[in-house]
Amino acid sequence: MRTALLSITGAGFLLLVGAAPSFSSDVNCGIVMKSVKMGRSAQDIAETMMIDTSDVEKCKAAAAAAPKDAQPAAGEKAAEKKPEAESGAH
Repeated sequence: MRTALLSITGAGFLLLVGAAPSFSSDVNCGIVMKSVKMGRSAQDIAETMMIDTSDVEKCKAAAAAAPKDAQPAAGEKAAEKKPEAESGAH
């Protein structure tokens, strides 16, 4: 009876330990980047969010590589202004 209880407890513990890295691997880069914009250091962000500093650096690199959604390219600006100018002239 005692051996069965210990083996069940041990198996449950191993499942929890195995699942722990999957929980910690999910990093919310949006929150990380808000903290970066507020001027916090990578070490401070990592300690607060209980993540590794390498995860903070990965979020910074991903944000730098991502296209800026709020700022359209120069060609898109010209295309947007052209129809407005034509409709205003009529």
